[in-house]
Formats: sequence, C-alpha cells, structure tokens
Amino acid sequence: MSTKSKKASTGVRYTAEQKQNIVDFVVQHNASQGRGGQSAASKKFKVTPLTISAWLKAAGAAPKGSAKKVAKNVKAVKAVKVAKTVKAVKAVKAAKGAKAGKRGVRYSAEFKQEVVDFVSDFNASNGRGGQSRAAGKFGLSVLTVATWLKNSGAKKPANRKIGKAVVKAAATSVPAGLAAKVSNLITLSDEVRSAEVALEKLRGKLDAAKASVRSAI
Repeated sequence: MSTKSKKASTGVRYTAEQKQNIVDFVVQHNASQGRGGQSAASKKFKVTPLTISAWLKAAGAAPKGSAKKVAKNVKAVKAVKVAKTVKAVKAVKAAKGAKAGKRGVRYSAEFKQEVVDFVSDFNASNGRGGQSRAAGKFGLSVLTVATWLKNSGAKKPANRKIGKAVVKAAATSVPAGLAAKVSNLITLSDEVRSAEVALEKLRGKLDAAKASVRSAI
C-alpha cells in the first residue's frame, strides 16, 4: 500500500496554469509578507517546497524573501556610496585647505597692500600690535604679514632708540621726577614690545603647526 501511495503522490502532473497559479501565489505572498511564500504554498496546494522551488526557478520568479533582501541591499549600497562620497568630498576639501594654508594660495598685490595699510593704520592708532591683529583678521600667519610689511617698506613702530632720545630730551627740559617716570614708561613699553614680538613668533609657530596637521589629515 505504501508503494501505491508513493506512486500516487509523485505521479501527479500539474498543468502549466496550475504551476503558474502556485508561482503567482508565492510571489504575491513574499511581496506582502517578505518571505514564507514557498511554505505557505506547500501547505495550501499540497506540493513539496522543492517542487515549488523548481517551478519558481523555471518561471524566473524571485526567491522567497528576495524583495526584502534586495531592498536592504539597495539601501546598504546607497548608504555606502553616500558615505564614500561624503568622505571623498571632505578629503578634497581638507587637501585644498592644507594646500591653501601651506603654499597654494597666491595673493594679489592689492590684497597685500590692504593688509599692510591695515597694520600701518592700527599701529598709528594703537602704537603696535598691528601684525597680530591683521593675521587674525585676514586669516594669515604673523610671519607672512611681517614679510609683506618688510617688502613694502612700511615703517615699524617706534623703537628703543627713539625712546632713549625722548628720555634724554625729557631729562633736559622737565623736572627729574617726571623724567624718571617717563624713563619707567619707556622701559615698560620696551618690555611690552618684547612680549608682543615673542607672542607673534609663537603665533607663527602655531600657524605652521596647524598647517602641518591639516596637510597630514
């Protein structure tokens, strides 16, 4: 009896329409549920999953759960592409910034003169400190500003020799007490000037260190 039953189960011939109905059922089920179409069709139509799988393959239908997997894969691929694009854009910007910060930028004569004029006007109003202020305002290094000032022949802030001359003149024309105060003022000015020069050098080193870090990123 078992042999006859086996022959009966394996000897069934399905028409092309029946096969297509089962294939359509699997496809629709997977489209709505994501997966499980073959198992559901096997229970519904009393056909083995292997048989259904063969029909799906022959019909060129997508395997179970493929719609969901394809969507996930597409999403993942898009995410990777976007990430790579963003990374590439950042890398290009970083490279351009490093190059610009290093030696890639060529400044026009008009721009250089604008910086020099700013330093001269600032020093005329405040005594000194124009280089540091110009470096911060125009995004330049203090050494660059100093070079432009030197090339332009701009006057430097009052130096120590002038201060000594002022003290000497004051000593001959004003009381001794006032002359001592003026001398102390000049000495303090010299100390402030030295501190500002040291600060400008440190800022120049800091700008150079920043540029080297940007170029290494």
